[in-house]
Amino acid sequence: MYQYLLKQLAQRKEPIDVITSGLGFMGFGFIDGSFQLPNLRVALVISRRPSDSKEYLEKHGYKAAVVHTVSEIETNKLKSIISVSDNLELIKDFKNEILIEMTGTVAHGTEVALKALESGKHLLTMNPELQVTVGSQLKKIADKKGLLISDVYGDQPGSLSRLIGNAKMMGFKVLVAGNMKRYRDNYATQQKMLPWAQDKGLAVRQTVSFTDGTKQAIEMNLVANYFGMDILKPGMKGVEIDDIKEAIETFSEENIPPQGIVDYGIGRKLFPGVFALVEHTSPHQKKYMRYLGLGEGPRYTIFEPYHLCHLEVATSIAEILLLKQPIINNSTDPIMRTVAYAKRNLKKGEMLDGIGGDLIRGDICRESESKEYLPAGLAHGAKLLKDIPKDWKIKLSDVELQKNKATELFFSVI
Repeated sequence: MYQYLLKQLAQRKEPIDVITSGLGFMGFGFIDGSFQLPNLRVALVISRRPSDSKEYLEKHGYKAAVVHTVSEIETNKLKSIISVSDNLELIKDFKNEILIEMTGTVAHGTEVALKALESGKHLLTMNPELQVTVGSQLKKIADKKGLLISDVYGDQPGSLSRLIGNAKMMGFKVLVAGNMKRYRDNYATQQKMLPWAQDKGLAVRQTVSFTDGTKQAIEMNLVANYFGMDILKPGMKGVEIDDIKEAIETFSEENIPPQGIVDYGIGRKLFPGVFALVEHTSPHQKKYMRYLGLGEGPRYTIFEPYHLCHLEVATSIAEILLLKQPIINNSTDPIMRTVAYAKRNLKKGEMLDGIGGDLIRGDICRESESKEYLPAGLAHGAKLLKDIPKDWKIKLSDVELQKNKATELFFSVI
């Protein structure tokens, strides 16, 4: 497939023009990597701080200009100048096929996503937070317009989609789909995680969401909704292991439903990748699995020891546009929700600081059991109407939500 995509890119008479939203750690990583590929061109960067984004790009060796019109974008792209703007109307006015939303935000990300779909553009996201909060509503809009919505390969949900698809093509039944995590602290704060974030060059809010389990819940939420998989319990089991192959034993006593489950392994020696616990549907394959080093069976662990984030975005764009296939999305009928939990005792009148903050974390629960509870993706800026004890799930009736495009879309009937 990769050789096919590269060949198709190389043979194009005109480059694929891409609009990106966001110039954070991953956003710039993608832009830098895109210059290494034939006929892939970032024509416009949507940024809430366009002057800062222009300065950042120039500091890193790229020509950039803040623009206000489509004609400026058209002129700049021919000169390898990256146009930058905070004007969302340019998404509609600039003629191209695809926008990639990479901010990691929900409210602003929803505005950008809606504008892209309204403009007849395919929507690719490196933003699972957006997907699990309003992705189903966005997909309904996309379906009506004959457009595609998908998250990328580089995030763990996309990597799991590839691993699951490959496993099924080889005749395996997938019992458990999971990611691997080295450390978790449900009560992580920005102050505690700031030194680590600065050392890695990440935003502290992003780092906290990794550490307190919210990001993991969101990612597995997306996988469950796309593939119709279940969970063993709210929050998942989370097996503590040193080697991912130990997952076979730790899940051996569990009653795994036919559709399979999402879960995770945690251990200091684990790779930052994804795994699947599988069985082969043919008993005759057992001797082949032994010969190939997968073990005695009947269950086997297959895994990818990495996910390469921004480096896999270009492949995602090419697959969407050339193969017309989504990688992973939240489906139009989600079965899981990432619910907001209190990290400490919360007081009436406090404003919630959302994903990656000090007040709430998110964890995965069944949608059928969670309709009254606050999605973590809508928590930012919500005002508490009552006291909430530490570790309690927060109800929608416990808060006054901010009025923005995300909250509007979440409650809309499409």
